[in-house]
Amino acid sequence: MSNSKVEIKGVNKTLKELENRLGEKQMQKISRQAINKAGNKVRDDLKQDMKSFRDTGASINEVVQQNATKKATGVSGRIGWNGPQNRYKLIHLNEWGYTRYGKQYRPRGFGVIEKSLKGSESKYLETVESELRSHL
Repeated sequence: MSNSKVEIKGVNKTLKELENRLGEKQMQKISRQAINKAGNKVRDDLKQDMKSFRDTGASINEVVQQNATKKATGVSGRIGWNGPQNRYKLIHLNEWGYTRYGKQYRPRGFGVIEKSLKGSESKYLETVESELRSHL
């Protein structure tokens, strides 16, 4: 599954405060819920932006979000492509372009995913922040 990362800075203090007040397990549950809710918004924005180069819609249908999980570095979630048509291969070519016989090709969807993720970053951060604040 292909993925992109968004790093949140300045939330560690809020997470520590939550952990002190609620305990580690409850804090992890709340942070997973916040990340999943924010990830849903990013996934929906990504699907909407991918419509600009849609042909059959198979690439859009294979966009998946993995539920947030606890790792050594903290809680994280993933958005990527997974499905029976293996569109992740085509997504890579469409996102970064390709070279053929010395000529660089930039397809219709060139850079759309990266632009979408950068555009959704503020919405993601606002959603995570509001979810965390609602539990403080």
